[in-house]
Amino acid sequence: MPIYRVWYRNNEEPLEFATPGRCSEAEMLDHVLEYERIERGAPATVPELIARHNLAPVRYTEDESEMNTIG
Repeated sequence: MPIYRVWYRNNEEPLEFATPGRCSEAEMLDHVLEYERIERGAPATVPELIARHNLAPVRYTEDESEMNTIG
């Protein structure tokens, strides 16, 4: 069960969650939007979602992996 840590909007503390399997970048953003109580809105690409909801920069780790950037 992978554990994800997602940093967005330059927050010091990440949003942390576990999933039964690997998670796509779009699914990670869905977790962020749900946590922030933001409606996803019209269909959009990952970079469009990040820009539309002012989430940049968005970075994450999976378990203890190195930091990855989304968008």
